[in-house]
Amino acid sequence: MAMRRKAIDPSLAQFTTSTEEDQEWEYSRERDMAILGLWDEYTLSAQRLCERMAIETHQIRPSEYDPFPTQFEWLKQEETDLIIDGIWSADLHGDHCLFMNIGEHHPERHTSIEAYIYDTRVIDEGFFLKYLNTSPKATAYVPLFRKNGYATMCGLLDRYVREGILERVPNGFKKTDR
Repeated sequence: MAMRRKAIDPSLAQFTTSTEEDQEWEYSRERDMAILGLWDEYTLSAQRLCERMAIETHQIRPSEYDPFPTQFEWLKQEETDLIIDGIWSADLHGDHCLFMNIGEHHPERHTSIEAYIYDTRVIDEGFFLKYLNTSPKATAYVPLFRKNGYATMCGLLDRYVREGILERVPNGFKKTDR
């Protein structure tokens, strides 16, 4: 007995695909809002931590420069093993500082924030990926980046650039003023 194959109505296949895309878009929109909220939290934390580091080391805060310095002059490289507020270790290197939450009972323990100290609103895609992978607030989004994480992050941030949400700047990405 020969098997008969039923032809698929192309208009129905297109309808199904369109519906799936609509469902994915809604999910993506919610996800994007959450990820952009984490972006804002990252930049605010980076700014606060750089300000605290400047206070701890008795140096001028980066926000007090007008215009912002073009050379790495606001923070001396002498400080090592700096602990901020008893829960953040600070590793200053070049024009970046890696802050790690080491608070034993702190809810953000193990969170990693790599701040570009000239402009804490600028985030490198690899640093943001590390933040999402280490922040307990972002655990729901870790599976999105499990496979090809860096490439997925780059694709996501490039899409945000195309949509006018972010702009590519030297040393990373920055939210637009819109």
